[in-house]
Amino acid sequence: MARRVGYLCNTCGYTYTSIDEIFWVDDYGHVIVKPLVKSTSAESSNAAIKGFFARYYCYECQKFINKFIIYKKSSDIDDGKIIQLIEQYDDNPKIIQFDDEFQRCLECGSELPSKADYSFALDVDDEFHIGEDDYDFSKGEKFKFAGVYHGYFCSNCKKQINKFVITENKAEFSDSQIREILEKHTNDLTIFIRRDFDICPDCGEEVYYLDQNSTCPNCRRDSLTIVDHMMVD
Repeated sequence: MARRVGYLCNTCGYTYTSIDEIFWVDDYGHVIVKPLVKSTSAESSNAAIKGFFARYYCYECQKFINKFIIYKKSSDIDDGKIIQLIEQYDDNPKIIQFDDEFQRCLECGSELPSKADYSFALDVDDEFHIGEDDYDFSKGEKFKFAGVYHGYFCSNCKKQINKFVITENKAEFSDSQIREILEKHTNDLTIFIRRDFDICPDCGEEVYYLDQNSTCPNCRRDSLTIVDHMMVD
């Protein structure tokens, strides 16, 4: 079931409609993008490559950016081939992201299964928390930075990989500062940092998913308000 939401700028009359969408690659190598409803879920069920599709907006370039988040892929298909197929979908700029849990060994390139998944945070008192059942990771105002941890182990290289996906960085630390802090709270293991906010592939500025209270992309003087909301199946 897909959620469809209509937005309006009360200042300039600009309208925008968003809908939950998925994508998949069919047997002919064509990328299909459709709303997430029963029929499309069934149609895409056997696809070797599938994921979520979303449209983001770059205020700097004043254009929409297509984002493809891949959560299922056949091990027989190289990641580079998947990217090539998606790049051919249309002429719009694209962000192509493999699901956070996908990870290859940084030494041998083998695809690794996730062994551990935890929330983590550095609070305002500089205390580091990871995977603590009695700690409230939802209170973002108490964090300097926070995110999700994925742990991997490569049996070929005997190497542990710690992947930290940064979702909040209110202290505006640089990657090197975050890495230094993380290294103080882990053993001598490989640390890999990835941020979950998205960057325009053309200008390098952050892009945004338009929703309620987003700045109107047309006039930049008002925020978008919801004028229509319904579930589609």
